[in-house]
Amino acid sequence: MFIKENILLAVAGLRANKMRALLTMLGIIIGIASVIGVVSVGNAMTSSLTSNMASMGATNITVNVQERSSTSNSTYNGTNNKNNSTGNNKNNGTNSNNTSGNNSKNGQNGNQISGQGGQPGGGAPQGGGGIPAGGAMRAASGGGMPGGSGRQGKSSSSTKDTDLMTMQQINELEENFSDKISSLSVSENGSSGKVKNDTTYSNISTIGTNIGYKDVKNIEISEGRYISQNDIDGAKDVAVVSDKLVTKIFGSNVDPINQNIKVYTSNAIHTYTIIGVYKYKAQGGNRTSSDDNLTTELYVPVTVTKKTSTNKNYQTFQIKAKDGVNVQTFTSEVSDYLSKLYVKNPKFEAQASNMESMLESMTSMMTTVALAISAIAGISLVVGGIGVMNIMLVSVTERTREIGTRKALGAKSGHIKMQFIVESIIICSIGGILGILLGLGAGTLASKTMGYATTVSPVVILISFSFSMFIGVFFGYYPAKKAAELDPIEALRYE
Repeated sequence: MFIKENILLAVAGLRANKMRALLTMLGIIIGIASVIGVVSVGNAMTSSLTSNMASMGATNITVNVQERSSTSNSTYNGTNNKNNSTGNNKNNGTNSNNTSGNNSKNGQNGNQISGQGGQPGGGAPQGGGGIPAGGAMRAASGGGMPGGSGRQGKSSSSTKDTDLMTMQQINELEENFSDKISSLSVSENGSSGKVKNDTTYSNISTIGTNIGYKDVKNIEISEGRYISQNDIDGAKDVAVVSDKLVTKIFGSNVDPINQNIKVYTSNAIHTYTIIGVYKYKAQGGNRTSSDDNLTTELYVPVTVTKKTSTNKNYQTFQIKAKDGVNVQTFTSEVSDYLSKLYVKNPKFEAQASNMESMLESMTSMMTTVALAISAIAGISLVVGGIGVMNIMLVSVTERTREIGTRKALGAKSGHIKMQFIVESIIICSIGGILGILLGLGAGTLASKTMGYATTVSPVVILISFSFSMFIGVFFGYYPAKKAAELDPIEALRYE
C-alpha cells in the first residue's frame, strides 16, 4: 500500500516540475542510449563479420604454395645437409673400394662427387648439385612438385609449374584424409568481361571450378544444377551464373537454363550454355544501392580455364572439414602431410591455414572495443546519478515542512525514506526507458547506414534498465536518509 502511494506521490511531483524532471533524467537518458547504441552497432558488426567469414569458409582449410620462410629454410637446410652428409660418406666409401678395382667405376663415382650430391632421375641439379626440378621427384610423388589450387593465388615470379601441386597429388591428399574431408575445392581465375544483350550488359568474373567448390564456398543453386564431373572431364563450355545476371540480361519471364550467353573479354569472345543459376550474396558490410556496376562470378569447369592458363598445376586449394572435426588439429595434420611432399624443394613449401583463430581474435577484439566504449559511455550514467542526487537534495529542502507535518502525524522515518527512494527510482527508470528507446533507434539507424543488420540482445536491455534503477537507489539513498532524519519540530519551524 505504501509503495503504491509513494509511486503516485512521485508521479505527481514529476508532473508538477516537468522541466526539472526532464533535465534530471537527461544524464540517465544519454548514458543508457550511448551504451545501447554502441552495443547494437558492435553486435551488428560482429554478426556481419562472422556471417561473411563463414560464407567465405572461415572454418575451411586453405593450402597455399609459397616461398620458404627463413624458419622453414633452416629446417630444410638441416634435413638436406644431413642427407648430403650421409650420401657423401657412401660415395667416399664406394670410391675407396673402387680404387683397387674397376677404373670405369672410379670415373663414374668421381663425376658424382664433383656434382656434390646431384641426383639422377631427370632434371638438372640446382645450385651445383641440389634437388632436381622434376625427374625423380616427379616419379616419387606422382607428378610435379606440389602446390595448391582453389582460387589461384598470387605466385612468385620464380614459381615454376613443377613447384605447384598436380591434380593427382591433390586427389591423393583427399583420399588420405577421406575420413575428415567433406569437400575439396580447386579453382582457376579466368578472364573478366561483360555479358551483353541488345540493350544492357552485366560485368562478370570467370572462375573455373571443380565439383567441391560449390560446397566449400556455400553456393546456393536456385535453378538448374552445378558443374558436374562430366562437364569437367569434357571441358564443356557450360556456366553457372548469378540471379543478378539473369534478371539483367534475360528479365524475369525467361527461363535461363540452356540459354547461350557470350562473354566479351579484352581479347576474345567466349560462348557458354547456362546450366544453373546461383543466389548472389553481397560480401562484407558494403551494400550497393545499384546493380549497374555490380560484378558477379561466372562459374565454368576448371578444365575450361586451364586451357588458357600458363600453369597446368595448382598453387592453392581449399578443404572443407566434416562436422565434428577439430579444424586446428586437422590443419596441423595437413601441414605435416604437405611438408613431406616438399621436403626436397629448396625454394618452395606448401602451408595449410584456417581463419578460425583469426575470426576468434577479431570477434574478441571487437567485443573488447565495444565494452571499452560502453564503459566510457557509462560515465555519463554516473554524472546523471549525481544530477539525480542533487535534485533530490533540493526536493528534500523544498519539502522540509511537508516532511515535518507527516512525521508529526505519525509517519515513521522508514516511510519518509522510502518515499524519496521511490521517487528517485521513478526518475531513473523513466530515464532508462527513454534511453533504451533512443539507443535502439540510434543503433538501428547507424547499423543500416553502414549496411549491417541490427541485432540487440535482450540481456543488454535488461541489464541497462536494471542499472538505471540501481542508479536511482544508490544516488537517492543519501537524500532519502537525510529527509528521514529530520527532526519534526525543526522541520515545522523551517521557512
